[in-house]
Amino acid sequence: MTGVWEETNVRNFIRRLKEEGFEHIRLSVNSRKTLFLAVQCQKVKTYECGNSRMYAAEAVWDGEYCCASANSLDEGDEMICRLKETAGIFGSREFPDKIRESRDYRGQRWRTIEKEEIAECLRYAEREALSCEKADFVERCEYQQYEETITLLDEDLNYLADDDGDCTFTIRVSARDGDSVSAATKLAVVDIKEREEFLRTVQDLARRAAKHARFGLHGEKLLSGSYPIVLENCVMAEFIGHYLPIFYAENIRQNSSALTGKEKKQAGCRFLRIEEDPFSVKGTRRRRIDDEGTPVSGKILIKEGVFEASLYNKKSAAEAGCKSTGNGFKPDATADIGTGVTNVILSSEKDVFAIKEMIRASEGGVYITKVEGMFAGADTESGDFSLLASGNRIENGQVCTAVCQFTISGNICELWKDIEMIGDDPVYRMTGAACVVSPTVRVKSLMVSGE
Repeated sequence: MTGVWEETNVRNFIRRLKEEGFEHIRLSVNSRKTLFLAVQCQKVKTYECGNSRMYAAEAVWDGEYCCASANSLDEGDEMICRLKETAGIFGSREFPDKIRESRDYRGQRWRTIEKEEIAECLRYAEREALSCEKADFVERCEYQQYEETITLLDEDLNYLADDDGDCTFTIRVSARDGDSVSAATKLAVVDIKEREEFLRTVQDLARRAAKHARFGLHGEKLLSGSYPIVLENCVMAEFIGHYLPIFYAENIRQNSSALTGKEKKQAGCRFLRIEEDPFSVKGTRRRRIDDEGTPVSGKILIKEGVFEASLYNKKSAAEAGCKSTGNGFKPDATADIGTGVTNVILSSEKDVFAIKEMIRASEGGVYITKVEGMFAGADTESGDFSLLASGNRIENGQVCTAVCQFTISGNICELWKDIEMIGDDPVYRMTGAACVVSPTVRVKSLMVSGE
């Protein structure tokens, strides 16, 4: 595979910067390739293919740090002017390091598949969903894949290259019974080249989405009180994703994390495990280096319920007098380096349970399939949350009547401590640039505000 470092315009741009007197030069090049196909009513609704690239340069000009970005190096002169204009305005910033050894970590992530082959698989999924009881309409039936390549170059044209990407399938089905309407969404990481396995996956997801949509029909109010709770896998993944910043070292040091003061202390039940695994096939983000060029690694954040590790980029590591953990990521190609993660996975240190077992163990409780208002109603500094929720009553060991328009409240660390069972059904959820993987969990109780 050829690389960005071989391109004439890139080499010429770095040469120009050196001639202009810039030092400590680092050029970051993000290239993204995407494909999106959606089917509705057995017809292709949307088909999009795209390629994009973003260049971001960091350097030192007249002893001051500077940075600028552009969509093309054809804007080289303008980019050089912007670099000079930004010198010194960022305050004290670490100068970019030189790359010690050129390394190419890229893999072969892109799947070249004919449009009609993808469309036919999606039509099959749509038919499967609509064959289910009470299924009324397939709102979304989509295949999406992307490949993002990240290349870092220094002034001597030493380079580090990595890539990220995956293929995903999403289906959202609405059910109807008279005036009552409900919808449910299911999604999965897939490989369409394994056609038979792909068809089995989309069939299963289509039927599950239709079933869960049917379970949401004729929602009733719920009386206020404390209930045993089963949090569906996608809901628990949403919780974990929202609370990821509590693991970031800068937030812990600034007392703006619910985990401040809890290092090496119990923050969850004794069989709770939360880890970051950049190489896991369960997640969609697999990297070898972060956006600062630091090698990534697997880390145990919570082990047997104990908070074990904070996450550092180079800046927060320097402030703490330690090394980066390989968590220096940009939220997008033009942004500053912050703290981020690859794949974060919740699992059990002990036994795992089928969802039917968790339901049977939660008699009189609530199976929660959706929460809303996470951004406004869940505080990462205190850990407290108060969220609008919906789901189903649990009666006679089964998921029964739909319930809606109630609020669940608590604290994320207390929720982790009250986990009594962890399921065997992990699913992924994208949260910003991170991927969170979680199974369904049973929680001893949560406060519910309803009627």
